Amino acid sequence: MTERPQILIVDDDEDTRTVLQDLLELNGFNVRTSPNARGALEAARTAPPALMLVDYLMPDADGAWVVRELRAAGLGGVPVVLTTGSNEGREQAERLGVRSMEKPFDVNRLLDLVRSLVEA
Repeated sequence: MTERPQILIVDDDEDTRTVLQDLLELNGFNVRTSPNARGALEAARTAPPALMLVDYLMPDADGAWVVRELRAAGLGGVPVVLTTGSNEGREQAERLGVRSMEKPFDVNRLLDLVRSLVEA
């Protein structure tokens, strides 16, 4: 039996975490969640996921900080998608060389992106 890829969802909004978790689990992924950037970084260091979906704007640190800290910790190979509703978030993702996904999510686009990054 093949192990299901693990996705780490990082978002300060509980409803967003729950919706994404349900969607991804129904589509064959194992999911862990974190309500903040610092907790996500610790979770990724402990058990690197196949992919991280990271909210760009969070109270403790932004998604760009998470990407930079992952790289500093030697985890730059973990694909990251910054989820954002702002132009600033999309621009940061581009500058950092990671993908972005606009909120509110288009479910099919999100699933296609997750699958393509996990399979890469």
